[in-house]
Amino acid sequence: MPELRYKHLVDRLAAEIRAGRLQPGTRLPTHRELAAREGIALVTATRVYAELQSIGLVSGETGRGTFVKEPLPRGEGIDLHAWDADTVDLSFNYPASAGQVASFRTALRDLAGAGDLAALLRYQPHGGREHQRATVARHLAGAGLSATPDTVLLVSGAQHGLATTTLALLEPGDVVAVDSLTYPGFKLAAEINRLELVAVPAAGNGPDLDALAALCKRRRVRAVYTMPTLHNPLGWVMSATRRRELVAIARRHGL
Repeated sequence: MPELRYKHLVDRLAAEIRAGRLQPGTRLPTHRELAAREGIALVTATRVYAELQSIGLVSGETGRGTFVKEPLPRGEGIDLHAWDADTVDLSFNYPASAGQVASFRTALRDLAGAGDLAALLRYQPHGGREHQRATVARHLAGAGLSATPDTVLLVSGAQHGLATTTLALLEPGDVVAVDSLTYPGFKLAAEINRLELVAVPAAGNGPDLDALAALCKRRRVRAVYTMPTLHNPLGWVMSATRRRELVAIARRHGL
């Protein structure tokens, strides 16, 4: 098939989507149906949909088909494209394992048909409702972790979790040891709650634990904030041995 004809088909479908003639959520023909309708090869039909997906106009879901997406107004926000199957994109939380989308759909359907749905549409208590925290605590106990509902927090993302824990556990003026390069969101939470952050230098794949121990002897450190797995922004992963050493320091100094 000539390249020009292939591009004409991409341009035509893109124009129909942008003009609203194909509404968001519309299920497009299958690859085979598109190939038969347009008189093109199956591989070319797949290529057409792949290009439309790469520019953010459609989304494909295995077993369900290809659907028109809601286009973002120009200059408002960004649209995250799907990476190749062998690439893990850590910039955004999204289903990364086979079957997660279907499980999520089932869970939403069950949620909508059971319990007090109206209560879930209101603001939730910081840390989650008691029966929800109890459910998580039982799940953690099954994994061999000692947890009670009082030690579990359910939060709406990392930033909410940081804000909730700093409010619950720390007082203005408390000293918190942090990596010398750390997550900006925690720095913001510390500024809002008037915490003093003291930098701990890096040593390989993790903070310098000798420096942390020395700091705890000099200052009344109340907490340590670090990211042992996929540190942001350095990307390190601490070894199990160093994690145990960090826990020992925390217990010794009551962090």
